Amino acid sequence: MIDFDFEEGPQVIAHPQYEGVKKRILEGLKDYALKDHFILFSSGTTGGALKGYAISKKALFANARAVNEHFNLTKDDVWGLSLPHYHIGGLSVIARAHLLKNKLIDLRGWEPHSWLEKILDVTITTIVPTQLYDLVKLGLTAPKKLRYIIVGGDFLSSELKRRAMDLGWPVIRTFGMSEVSSQLASAKKPEEDEIHIMPIHHVKTNSDGRLMVKSEALFTLEFRLEDKLQVTLAEDLSEEGFYLASDRAEIHGNTMKHLGRLGDEVKISGHLVNLLILKNTLGNFLIEKNIFGKMEIAIQDDERKGKKIVLLTEKEQAKRVEEVRAIFQPVKIDEVIEVQSFNRTDLGKLKRI
Repeated sequence: MIDFDFEEGPQVIAHPQYEGVKKRILEGLKDYALKDHFILFSSGTTGGALKGYAISKKALFANARAVNEHFNLTKDDVWGLSLPHYHIGGLSVIARAHLLKNKLIDLRGWEPHSWLEKILDVTITTIVPTQLYDLVKLGLTAPKKLRYIIVGGDFLSSELKRRAMDLGWPVIRTFGMSEVSSQLASAKKPEEDEIHIMPIHHVKTNSDGRLMVKSEALFTLEFRLEDKLQVTLAEDLSEEGFYLASDRAEIHGNTMKHLGRLGDEVKISGHLVNLLILKNTLGNFLIEKNIFGKMEIAIQDDERKGKKIVLLTEKEQAKRVEEVRAIFQPVKIDEVIEVQSFNRTDLGKLKRI
C-alpha cells in the first residue's frame, strides 16, 4: 500500500536530483494563488532548462474521476503504481485510487520478473512502451486478473502492441499531457486503436491543425527555470479560452487521432514526412530484429533544406543503417549519428539531441 498525503499546497513533487531547486521554485511562485497545488516537472525535462506545471488538486481529481468513469472502475479494482509519483503519470494513478478507495500496490523500481510477481491481484496499471517491450522480449504473459494495462508516455508502435496482446496483455492505447493532469483520450478496450476523448475535455483544432483544449483538468501555470524562473499562466497560452497545445491532431466526433508535435510533419525534398509514421516503421523493424531502443529517428532544422531527417544509432547497430534506409523509401535519411548509448529520462523518453 502507498500512503500519500494530498495536503494543502503548494507541494513540489520532483525527482530527488531536483531537491536542491524546490525552495527556489516555491520562492519564485509565492505571489501566485497556488493553495492546494502540485508543482511537477514535465516528463520530458532533462538537463538545462527545467520546465514544469502547477496543477491544482481540483484539476488532478477531475481527470482522475474521468479516467475511473471511462474504464468503469469500482472500489473492487486494484491499481498498480508502476510509474514514479513525481511525474503526472504516477501521481494521477494515486489520485484515481484515492477517489475510489482502491487498493494501490507499489510496483515502482522496474524489474520485469519481480514486477510480474507483484501484480497477480492488480486489475489496472499504467506503464510506458519501454517497459512493455521488456515484457514482450522476455515472453512474459499477463496474469488473469489484469483487465487493463494503459500504455502512455511515449510512442507505442503497432507491432509492439500486437506482440504484447498475443501474450495476453490487455493493452490500452492512450494520449495524455501534463497540461490536462494526465489522460486526454484513451481507447476503451484493448482490441481497438481508436482513442476516445474524455468528456471533461472540450477539444478542437485551429487552422494549423494544432490541438486546443478547454478543461476543468487544465494546469494553472507553466514555469521554466534557467538563470531565473519564468512563469506563464495557462490563460496566456490560450486562444478563445482554449489552451493551444504544441500537438497536432484530427478530431472526429468524440475520437481523436494524434498527429505528433509541431514540426513532426514537414515536407522534405518534395515528400510529406510524418515523424510518427517513421517512428512506427522504425519501431516495428527494431522489434523484429530484437533491438528495440537501439535506434531513434528525428526531424531537425537544416540551413539548406529547412528540415532534415536524422537517424541516431548505437554504434554496434550501425551495420543495420542500410536496412533502415531501405524500409524508409522513398523518404531519405539525411544524416546518421552514432552514439555509445542513448540518454533517456526515467520514463524511457529520449533526452534532447
